[in-house]
Parts: sequence; structure tokens; C-alpha cells
Amino acid sequence: NDHPVDKSTQGVSTNQRPDTVVAQEIQFVSPYNVTTTTNIWNVSNSRHLAPDQVEIETLCSLISSGTELKIFKGSFESAALDVNIKGMAEEKMQYPLAYGYSLVGRVVACGVNVKDGDSLIGKLVFTFSPHCTRVTVNGDAIQLVPDGIDAEDAVFMPSVETALSLVHDAHVRIGENVAVYGQGLIGLLVTSIMALQTPSLIASRSPFCSITTFDTFDDRLRISSSLGATSALKPISASKAGPFDVSIEASGSPRALQSAIDNTSNNGRIIVGSWYGNSNVSLKLGIDFHRSHKTIQTSQVSTIPPAMTGLWSKERRFSLTWALVKSLKPSRLITKRLTLNQAQLAYELLDG
Repeated sequence: NDHPVDKSTQGVSTNQRPDTVVAQEIQFVSPYNVTTTTNIWNVSNSRHLAPDQVEIETLCSLISSGTELKIFKGSFESAALDVNIKGMAEEKMQYPLAYGYSLVGRVVACGVNVKDGDSLIGKLVFTFSPHCTRVTVNGDAIQLVPDGIDAEDAVFMPSVETALSLVHDAHVRIGENVAVYGQGLIGLLVTSIMALQTPSLIASRSPFCSITTFDTFDDRLRISSSLGATSALKPISASKAGPFDVSIEASGSPRALQSAIDNTSNNGRIIVGSWYGNSNVSLKLGIDFHRSHKTIQTSQVSTIPPAMTGLWSKERRFSLTWALVKSLKPSRLITKRLTLNQAQLAYELLDG
């Protein structure tokens, strides 16, 4: 996938490029219906690029199974795609929809106003862009992938940042016992990050600093244990394993949220990272909950919580996220690789 390019004047690569290239993109057209659109770009004179844009040839993109399955199934409300990602705030979550936000590729051309455009040609970059074979984005909307990180690890950057934001919001103190509900991608990454900061010697020899994870799938529980969970259990065991000081709900299941509420200690904290789509969520919040002084807090990665802005910015969190990507090597969690033309199959497998 690493093709030689000519670093020509004005930052536009032209060496050995054909006059036209094929650009394919996934589009959600209706519930349970995904297609691939094809466009032919005339790249002979670089008019497909605005002066401030770069063209990226995709190496890989990652499906966000929680959000994208909601879109695949039509279980979403009409809203901005993301209020803080450039280009998405103006786009509405409605069909037909090109969606995705984890894409890694190499820069193959730059507009005339892109700063240091010549030096960007051939660079490995990340962008919050839909699933496609090539894309044009503003030059300030890309992130250079740090040295030592390959494309298949880099594509996990948004997922690792989401897990990091959940851990930050949970604000786990040394000695507290944590439950993580759901060991899909985000849950496994939360477990991995929690394990990095958990004193394993204490956790293994005392009832402190434990990380207890829950999922219905045996293979996920096995992986969870290998990533540092103190105990990896089926949800039916939650009442015996608890109570917990902090519970993180990352499964997308309202039943898991109820279990998190029920099995968190009085005065404890429940952090909700799931988006439940447009379905109604029914919870039992009786007299025990009323008297419990438990807090339920939502967590969403788009912004830095107000309580943290004195110390943290998105730039600082991105920097830590890249360091975590390099350390965790999340590509080991990949279970299947498919082409863009197999998008329908990909979402059906995730839904199955």
C-alpha cells in the first residue's frame, strides 16, 4: 500500500498518477441496507482539491460497532453527526448517510495553501472520516500518526480516546473496586487502561483495586482476563461479585445499566458510556435507589468535561491517546478484515 510519490511544487503529487482515480464510499441508505457508491475523480490538474485540502488514500478504517449498528438498524434520532468534529456538525444523522470516523491512510496530494504540503506527501495520517477508499479533508483536520504506530493500530485512536475519557470520568481512586459492564471493543479498552493504573500486587492479595468485568460471551471474558481484569464474569454473577465503588456501563444494554445501578455501593458512581439509540429505556429506581446517594453520570468523548478543562485539553488527551495506542497495540483485538464492497456483510455479522 506504500506507493512512491513525487513531492512536486505546491505540494501536489503528480508522478505516475493516472488522470482519473476511483473513489468508493459506504452509504447507509435505509435500515439494514448499506451500499457502496463509486465516483471518478479527475486528478490530472488537482481541481478536486480546494486550496486548503489534502487527499488521502485509505489504508484501513474501523467500524464503531455501537454507533454504526444503531445507524445500520435505524435506531437513531435525527441530530448532528458530531458537534465537535469539523465537517460533521453541519451533517444530520439521517438517510442516506456516509458515516464512520476512524480512517487511516497516506497523503497523496495537497492543495496549494496547505502548510508544509510537500513534506506531508506519503505521510501516514489519521482523520475522522467515513469509510471510503480515498477522501479529501482540510489540512488542519488530519493528525500525523506518531512514529512506531502502524495503520491497523492507529485506526483505533478514537476508540482508545473514548475508553480514556470513560476512565477519566470514573475518577477511580486507589483502593476502589470497579465493575465494567460490556467487554466489546470499548469495554476491553477500558479494562486495559484501568489495568495499567491498577496496583496488581494489591488487587491480587486483598479486596481492593479489583477490576470485575461482565459480558455474555465467553471469548470476550477470556480476552478481558488476559488484558488485566481481576475477575471476568457472566452478568448473572454481578450481585454476588459486588457491590462496587464504581461501575462503568459500556455494553449498550439497558439491562446492564440496571445491574450497574443495583450493584454499585451506596454513595458510589455509575458512569454511562453507552448510547441506547431511540429506544425507550425502563429502569427500576425504587426506594433503595432514592436513599442511596448514588450518582449516574454520562460520559461522551467529544468534549473535555468542565471540571477537567483547567488541566486537560483535547490536544493533551490526543497525545496521551496516541501513547496508549502505541502501548496497548489494539490491533490484536481485530477479529475480521473485510473490503469496502463487503460492507453489508460486515454489519450483518456485527448484528448477528
